[in-house]
Amino acid sequence: MKTLFKLSVTAAFLFSSSAAFSVTPDSEQLEISLNGSVESTCVLIPEGSVSYAVDMADIGTQGFAAIAYSCNSPYTLTIESANGGMKHQESSGAVNIDYDLFTFGFFGADNGPKNFTASAIQTAAVLDQETSWQNILVNGGATIGTMDLQFANLSEYQVAGTYKDTLTLILAANL
Repeated sequence: MKTLFKLSVTAAFLFSSSAAFSVTPDSEQLEISLNGSVESTCVLIPEGSVSYAVDMADIGTQGFAAIAYSCNSPYTLTIESANGGMKHQESSGAVNIDYDLFTFGFFGADNGPKNFTASAIQTAAVLDQETSWQNILVNGGATIGTMDLQFANLSEYQVAGTYKDTLTLILAANL
């Protein structure tokens, strides 16, 4: 009986020892970080500089200029008049004729057409602004707008000579 007791204690010890020394399955993990970038791209068409001859004796609209633009990020499109009107060259600007600029398709903050006087845009004014990344994704950032110039009162244009102004549109990404 003593032998049987020794065998059962030994068996119990072996059984409990093997349970305590169980093997855990091995596992390993690999994380791969992916990084990339897309450059900010804003396109204004036409680009560079263009020249339009306006008829200052005509108080009607002077036709329109179409501007297409696109940006792959939120953006701001501004317009600015260098002289705040048509600057008389022979008088070095002593005579400066204001004009009206009507814009369509540039939605901006108030979501509609905007009208400016040249004197009001001597400091840059916002024509359009998109702040939503989601809207850029949905519409690709592509938009088109038109501008129409008009002189308001023919009686202001009695001074002979040449006149100049430069409108500058700036399309800038807001990153």
